[in-house]
Amino acid sequence: MKKIILISDGWRRLVTYAWVAGIMREIRKRDLDIALYQYNSYGNWSKDALHNIGEYNIYNLPDFSEYDGVILDCSNISDQKQKRKIINKLHETGLPVVSIEFEEEEFHCISIDNYGPIIELMHHMYEKHDCRRFVFAGGPKNAFGNRRRARAYKQCIEEFGLKLDENPILYGEYDYNTGVRYMREFVEQKRKLPDVFVCVNDNIAAGICTEAEKNGYQVPRDFKVTGFDNLDKAAFFRPQITTVCLNREEIGSACVDMLMRIWNGEEVPAKSYVKSECIYGESCGCPNSGRVDYREHIRAQIISETAKNADDTLLVELEAQMARQSDITGMFDCIMDYFQKLRCDGMYIVVDRNLFIGDAGTIFPTEGYNWGNLIVAAGVENHERIPIKDVNELNHHLEEKASQSAYMFTPIHFREQSVGYIILKNGHFLYDNPYYYDIHCTIVRMLENRFKQLQLERALGELQELYNHDPLTGAYNRIAYNEWIRPAFLDYSRQGIICALVFLDADNFKRLNDTFGHEYGDKVLQRIVAVLKEQCPEGGYVCRYGGDEFITFFPHATPANTNEYVQKVQKLLGKERIEVSMGTKLTQPGDGESLDDYLALADGRMYQQKQQRKEQSHDAQ
Repeated sequence: MKKIILISDGWRRLVTYAWVAGIMREIRKRDLDIALYQYNSYGNWSKDALHNIGEYNIYNLPDFSEYDGVILDCSNISDQKQKRKIINKLHETGLPVVSIEFEEEEFHCISIDNYGPIIELMHHMYEKHDCRRFVFAGGPKNAFGNRRRARAYKQCIEEFGLKLDENPILYGEYDYNTGVRYMREFVEQKRKLPDVFVCVNDNIAAGICTEAEKNGYQVPRDFKVTGFDNLDKAAFFRPQITTVCLNREEIGSACVDMLMRIWNGEEVPAKSYVKSECIYGESCGCPNSGRVDYREHIRAQIISETAKNADDTLLVELEAQMARQSDITGMFDCIMDYFQKLRCDGMYIVVDRNLFIGDAGTIFPTEGYNWGNLIVAAGVENHERIPIKDVNELNHHLEEKASQSAYMFTPIHFREQSVGYIILKNGHFLYDNPYYYDIHCTIVRMLENRFKQLQLERALGELQELYNHDPLTGAYNRIAYNEWIRPAFLDYSRQGIICALVFLDADNFKRLNDTFGHEYGDKVLQRIVAVLKEQCPEGGYVCRYGGDEFITFFPHATPANTNEYVQKVQKLLGKERIEVSMGTKLTQPGDGESLDDYLALADGRMYQQKQQRKEQSHDAQ
C-alpha cells in the first residue's frame, strides 16, 4: 500500500475538502491501494501569533519516512517563516512532492490555468465590449494564483498598447471586503472609474458590485466587472458575474495521477495545468448565461440552511454536555457520542496524559509532541468505540484499514502549547459543512477550560494544604484541628464509631532547646511527628496543637490498638533519647461529650503520666 501525505492550511475557518474529494475519487475510481493522510492547520484565521504556532505544530507530527509521496497545499499559509519551514522539511525527505498552485524548485506543480482565461477575458472585454480603461483588482501580491493572473493582465495591457500606470494593478486580500475597499477608495478619492474591473476572484467582484450599487452605480451600465473561480456568488449574484470555472476536485485527481506516474518512473513535467473555462454573464455586458435554475438554487439553499442549523444545534448540545461533565474522561465520552452523529467513518483523539492531571506547573511542548506521554483518549469507528489506549497500537490499527481511506489530523493546543491531535476518518460531512474549525475549536476550548479548572482546583488544594499544615513538622495545625478533625469527630459520632484522642507532650523540651539549640529542638519535633504519622492507624490525623504538644486522632479505636500505638511511639522515640508523655481517651458516641471535652481528658491523663515520670526520675536520683 502507498501512503500519500497532504499538507494543508484551511482558508480562514474553512477546510478545502474539494482537494480530498478529488484525491479520493481518483483513488477509488482506479481502485488503487493508496491511503491519504492529511495534516491540516488553521494558521491564517487567528491574529494571535502564539495561537498559530500551536496550529502549525501539526506539521511536526508525521514521520515522513513512512510515506511515499506528498501533496502540498500551502497557498493559504500566510506565515512565510512557517511556509518555508515545511518546504525545507519536504526537500530533506527526498519524497516526490506535488504542490497545488505553488511553484518550488524540485517540486512538481499542478494548477488550474490561471493565465489563459485572463487572456481570454481581457480580449473579450477589449474586442466585444470596447473596454479601453482597465483595473486589475487583485489579491495578495505574492500569492501564486494572483501572480499568474496579474502577469496575464500585464501582457494584455502591453498588447493593447496601453500604459500600466493608467491601468493599475491593486493588491489586497482574496475576500469580499477587499472588493468593497477598492470601490470605496475610487468613490472617496473621486477617481475616474475604469471601463472594467478585472477581479482576481468572485469574492472581490461581488464586493465591488455591492459597494458600487450603494453609491448609485450600476454594473454593467456604468462599468463592467469580471471574476474568477465560479463560486455560487458569481452565478446567483445580481448582476450575474462573468467568471472562470475552477474545478478543484480535478486538481486533486490530477495530483494522484502525477504521483502514480512518478512512482512508475515516467517522465513528468515540472508544471501541469487543469483546464478552466470562461463563463460570460451580465456583469461584463453579456446576457444572463441561463446556466442556473434559481428555484432549484433556493431549494438547495433552504435544505443547506436547515442542515447547517441542525449541525449547529448538535454542536451547541455538545458544548453543553461537555460543560456538565465532572472530569475530562466524561468530556471525551461526549465527543465520541457527537461524532457518531456525523457522516464520518471514525474519530480518534490523542492527548498528553498530563491533560488529566491538571498540575499547575504543566507546560506542554511548543515544538513537536511529548511522544512518551501521548495516549489515546477517545476512539470511535463505524458507531463502535475502539478500546485502544496505546498510540503505536492506534497507528497500526489505522494503517490496517487505511487503503482507500482519508485520515485528517488537526491539532489540539492551548495557544502555543501542543496537547495532542484529533484524527478524522473519511469526514464525508466536510463536503457540505466545511466549517470543521468551529467543531474543532469548541472541543479544544472546552478541554482547555476544564484543564485550567483542574489546575486551579489543584493549586487551591495545595494552598489549602499549606494553610492547614505546620510548616516545620508537616503535621496538621490548629486550623486543621477545627476544619478537619472536628468535623470528622462529629461524622464518626453520628455513625456510632469509637475514636481515640491521644495527647503527646515532649518532656523537658525547654531545657533541651536551651542546651542544644533551637535547630536541634526543631529536629526533635520533626522526628516526633514522623513517628506519630508512621504508627498512626488508617484514617487518622496527626496535629501540632502547641509548641511541643501534639494530638493524634483516629477512628475504629479500641483500648488495645490505642495502647499499642502509645507504646510503639514511646519505644521508638525512646531509642533516640526523645522522651514524651502521652495520654489517651476513647470517645463514646451518644454520651453528649464534645471533642474538646475528650481532648481535655486526654490532656489530663498525659499530665498524670508526665508527673509519674518526673517522680520516678526523682526517686531514681
